[in-house]
Amino acid sequence: MTTKHGAVAPDVYSAEELAWAAAQPLGHMVVPEFYIYELAKSPQLHAVRDGEEIVPGMVAHMAAGHTPGHLIFHLSAPERDVIFTGDAAKNRAELLCIEADMTMDADASRRAIERIWALWRRRPGTLLVPGHDIPMLLQDGRPSYIAGRRAGITAQFGETLEQTTLFELSLPDEEPARRAGQRSALGR
Repeated sequence: MTTKHGAVAPDVYSAEELAWAAAQPLGHMVVPEFYIYELAKSPQLHAVRDGEEIVPGMVAHMAAGHTPGHLIFHLSAPERDVIFTGDAAKNRAELLCIEADMTMDADASRRAIERIWALWRRRPGTLLVPGHDIPMLLQDGRPSYIAGRRAGITAQFGETLEQTTLFELSLPDEEPARRAGQRSALGR
């Protein structure tokens, strides 16, 4: 990766994750071994450990479970903190039930989600960005989306690839006051 000033920025990777991946036998189902072996030798690699500040204000935290060395990142900023969970907490449902779907270690994932909750509750107004969902704020102790969710499926029923049909998937809209409170909390 090259920065806007032309300098080469390091590739940041979990030290524990890299050690685990490199130790797996060839053909392991979740490890692209040739990529891992090359990455491990790269002079651009910066292997990050739990609690390490990777850029000013951003700290990596171990959140094993989804994979053995998964990291989450906590950015402390003057206006608000931001937590990037990646696949440690992929969506609101996982946060609420404190259970992860598609995990290599369910108990470790549970502990990781509990750690995410502890970080999230530390400072009011902290924004949480999950791996596969819309960012959220805590309102009255519960995750609340900062924007509406939309989903759809596009299918080709015509005679060309350009002819598509969109099937929109939606739930009944949430209460308008809750949405207004979310916009207000973000300063909009």
